[in-house]
Amino acid sequence: MENQIDSTPSSSLIALKWGLIGGTLSFLFTLLTKYTGLEDQFSESLGWITFLATLLIDTSILFLTLKEFREQNGGYLGYSQGLGVSSLLGAIWGLAAGAYNYIYLNFIDPTVLQKQLDIAREKMEEQGLTESQISEAMKVSSMMMGPGVQFVLIVLMSTLFLFLLGLIVSAILKKEKPFFE
Repeated sequence: MENQIDSTPSSSLIALKWGLIGGTLSFLFTLLTKYTGLEDQFSESLGWITFLATLLIDTSILFLTLKEFREQNGGYLGYSQGLGVSSLLGAIWGLAAGAYNYIYLNFIDPTVLQKQLDIAREKMEEQGLTESQISEAMKVSSMMMGPGVQFVLIVLMSTLFLFLLGLIVSAILKKEKPFFE
């Protein structure tokens, strides 16, 4: 009787590699929209274009991640494995993008948050809100826009979004191992 070791690929290493790539690309895409002025010239059609570009990047990286996992797993990928790798990828992706964002907001350009708060105040004034309403809204906004809160939200939203995207991509790429193999 041979001593056979069932070697499964490390989903952690694959997710770490692609999560760092995805987090870096998404942060660079954010910087691109910020410094080209696209963020300031926001319109509904531009919002859709940005969303579709982000969806394309996310789907491509998730596809490449699951494809690499399947190749290293003897050509097989279970649906639950795909969801697990997708969720892990999302968490690592969010940690990387959140860390970049945190560093950027705290050390590279700390004026960004104040600019965003000023824009929010102007919009509230245009809507005719009273000073007390604006003051209360600004307290909540400044708390929610803080780098720490943004970090947590980026991690949670990345994990959730890539899990949901993984529901679709895993179904497409799944190839279950035969039961009696």
